[in-house]
Amino acid sequence: MRVKIGQKWFAVEPGQPIMIEFSDGDKRNIAQMLPEATRYACFADDDPLVSNEEKLKWMSEGAEAAT
Repeated sequence: MRVKIGQKWFAVEPGQPIMIEFSDGDKRNIAQMLPEATRYACFADDDPLVSNEEKLKWMSEGAEAAT
């Protein structure tokens, strides 16, 4: 598992566990994801990355191909 926060990626390493806390809405969204979907992102309602194109570009930067 890797997590992207801003422009920085974090990976599970010895001494650096990763935890993600999901809201009920997050859990519903993830449960409905297609099997080939490998990324889930959350953006604040007033996020300066306003367009869907900008959001998708950010999600793809540095992403690894699904294996």
